[in-house]
Amino acid sequence: MKTKLIVILLGILSSLTTLSWALGLILANINLFLISMILLAISIIPTIKYYKNISEFFKSKNGEVVADERKEHIEGKAALPAFAIMLVISIYSGIAIFTLRNTYPQYSLLIYPFFIIATIGFTTYTISNAYYKRKYGS
Repeated sequence: MKTKLIVILLGILSSLTTLSWALGLILANINLFLISMILLAISIIPTIKYYKNISEFFKSKNGEVVADERKEHIEGKAALPAFAIMLVISIYSGIAIFTLRNTYPQYSLLIYPFFIIATIGFTTYTISNAYYKRKYGS
């Protein structure tokens, strides 16, 4: 498939995913939310398969280089502190809510999302760290 066609199809799929997700949240309809998760899973497959082509498509425009290695390096360096801060805030918020559960029992259910976010974050970091260590050697 041509790269431009892949980008267009993934853009449409991404738009449908976002639309069904937003409508599912607004209308409190779990079916629309589940549809958006299925569409997201479907869109991940071609994104991974054609990642290099898609990346090159967005890096150049009419033969001119739009993004280079310096930009990718800077964005990679900025992503780790942002990710770490998000995890730390999630963990400390969960601990604070857990500690105050007797004083403010109505907020006790908020502990679970913070715990889930922290668990997903640590798992994602651990898996990607192991993958890149194996890929690039360390």
